[in-house]
Amino acid sequence: MCLIDESGKLFGKINLVDFGFTLTVLAGLVGVFLVQSGTHVTSGQMVQGESDIAVTVQIPNLKTLDKKLFEPGKKTAITIRNQPRGEVTIHTVESNPTQITLMGSGGNAQTVPDLAQKNGYDYLITLHDHAKVTKEGYVAEGVKVKVGLPIELEGFKYRVYGKIVNVEAIQ
Repeated sequence: MCLIDESGKLFGKINLVDFGFTLTVLAGLVGVFLVQSGTHVTSGQMVQGESDIAVTVQIPNLKTLDKKLFEPGKKTAITIRNQPRGEVTIHTVESNPTQITLMGSGGNAQTVPDLAQKNGYDYLITLHDHAKVTKEGYVAEGVKVKVGLPIELEGFKYRVYGKIVNVEAIQ
């Protein structure tokens, strides 16, 4: 006995098109039941709220002649883990000449400007953004924002790379 006969019926009784339609409807009903019962969680159900966030970025030893490259209040485009995020606002900027640690007299460590890196600066930049809050952290425009992730800042005069060193909600 053959599973499908010459007229296209399964076991000679069930039309294959009807059988496929019935399976599709049943799968849809099972999916609706799983979502409604809480067994399966959709992405919309994972969001616990929204918040403005402050993202602090560290850019070590950036060599530039323009020490005021980043201006508070201006916009900069960011890319996190090679995923473009869009523009965010620069809130605060701290820059210090690149430092090195040397052993001083008596075995004491001293931190002094690195004369070999004359135009090198260490930056700490705080960016303000808006993100969704999930149980896994903050998500801004579909991109997770977490400490340790590589980030790229791009403006008219610069394209630089750094690391996210802090993420916190703005109260």
